[in-house]
Amino acid sequence: MVRKWWRKSRVPRDVEVELVGARILARCEDEAAAASSVLAQAAIEGADELLLRHVAVVPGEAVEEFVRRCAVDGYVRAPALPSDPVAPDGAVAVAVARLQKIDARSVSAERALLSSMTARSGGAFGGWAVLAPGSVATVTE
Repeated sequence: MVRKWWRKSRVPRDVEVELVGARILARCEDEAAAASSVLAQAAIEGADELLLRHVAVVPGEAVEEFVRRCAVDGYVRAPALPSDPVAPDGAVAVAVARLQKIDARSVSAERALLSSMTARSGGAFGGWAVLAPGSVATVTE
């Protein structure tokens, strides 16, 4: 096997570790809001890899399946935030996050993907946010 010496080897980043102490840079609870507007207001359009966090409100019995489907696309379960929606009886607000390049196109594509997974789980949109990876004990708002 020939090693391509001009490519740098990247150590995979651990999303669960980077969620610890993450700081919210932009957040949106309006399902109709354009990602480009939200990102422009936060001045993070075109940022390097940051955490993209989605919240879905799904029936309690669908939580594990929803998380499993999201894991296929590199998402991990994220800690709850005080700003997360309150789920009605029988439902759970589930947050998932992953590292990715942040721009309007990629965020819009991920929102569509998560919306589809949420709908297949019988759930509803809860919001999304972009977070700067952290290194302390809790996610801050």
